[in-house]
Amino acid sequence: MMNVKFTICFSIIILSLSPHQIFSQELQPNSNSNPLSGFETIIGGEWHQQGGYQIFKWGLGKKSVIAENYFIVEGEAQKVSEGVWFWHPEEQQIKGYFTAINMPVEFFDYTTRFTDDGIESDLSAYNSSGQLTQYSEKWVFDDQNQISWTLYSLEGNEKKQVMGGVLKREN
Repeated sequence: MMNVKFTICFSIIILSLSPHQIFSQELQPNSNSNPLSGFETIIGGEWHQQGGYQIFKWGLGKKSVIAENYFIVEGEAQKVSEGVWFWHPEEQQIKGYFTAINMPVEFFDYTTRFTDDGIESDLSAYNSSGQLTQYSEKWVFDDQNQISWTLYSLEGNEKKQVMGGVLKREN
């Protein structure tokens, strides 16, 4: 009898709450507590550099950031990579997993953190044979519409710049 009373009482409480009250916290996350809030600067628009551009957008409930990378080939945009960053609850860090086509690397595994001036990531890149190369990447937010980025290869204790450039927001 006690379980029946508890079930009825619990059901009445749940039914008296509107769907807005039940789900409002999840639908409107507090940006101060969102571990991904450092991505806010890059969300929106197309980030162009010579030969292509990237798009960054929030995933469902701002619980992830979705990224897409396009190369311009013969005047047409072709998607060459896509992936997602998210907060990993067990590892207590931001992780990112990306796949790519028509590139020397087919899979990227990111561990990302925010700095005072941008974003830093350690990443493991795998080619189609499964060969691993370790990199470190740094993005500096020059302003709201420009990012300077540098990619370093990591071999032993040596850190060597292998790529870099400037991304400029358009649209």
